[in-house]
Amino acid sequence: AAIDREFARWSLTDAERDVALALLKGLSHKEIANGRRTSEGTVRQQALAIYRKAGLGGRSNLAAFFLEGLRLPRRSG
Repeated sequence: AAIDREFARWSLTDAERDVALALLKGLSHKEIANGRRTSEGTVRQQALAIYRKAGLGGRSNLAAFFLEGLRLPRRSG
């Protein structure tokens, strides 16, 4: 739900949302293109639009944005 709220705040299109989720899952541009039945170039352009709309520098910044607020459980031991 938190991811969807951010995507809405960034005004991502449906296609950009799909690509952004795939990027967060760690898929390559080629894998995303194959899964969406589009060209790798289209996915690259959509990824750039996502980063621009989000004000982020790239894929690692996208992942870090969502991981930043994640609190991992403490390990016992």
